Amino acid sequence: MFINLLAADTAGTIVWIVVIVLMIVVLFVMPMLSNRKRQKEANEVLDSLSVGDEVMTIGGVMGKIVALDTHASGEKLMVIETGEGANKTTMTFTVQALRLNYTKTKQRQDQLAKEKAEKEAAKKNNEHKKHNSEAESVKQDEVKEEEIDAEKEAGDSQK
Repeated sequence: MFINLLAADTAGTIVWIVVIVLMIVVLFVMPMLSNRKRQKEANEVLDSLSVGDEVMTIGGVMGKIVALDTHASGEKLMVIETGEGANKTTMTFTVQALRLNYTKTKQRQDQLAKEKAEKEAAKKNNEHKKHNSEAESVKQDEVKEEEIDAEKEAGDSQK
């Protein structure tokens, strides 16, 4: 009997060890996956930079990209023009200093707004079609009832 208690206790201990190991693995793997996704999105933003984009750097400098270059060390650089009129200044930053690309953000917002408008239009169209089909089915039901009534009257008149 004592041996059976030890065997049951060992099985329970093994289950708990497996559960704890799985929890530790999940706690380490999940952040790595989300970091990869975030890094991929950041790289896509940096790769999509183009001359003429309006941007803001991490330091708060706002301007328009006038050139994209590559430094001898291999780092990508962006030349930003800021100011107005005679006060225009050009500054060179690494693309890693990018905080926000206003041009791409505006394009994304416009695209999302367009998609939303299309969905709403499709929804209204479907509601209109549904309403029309309901009205048509009501008309068909009325016609069928009239035909049934006419057949009943014809049957009654024959008797």
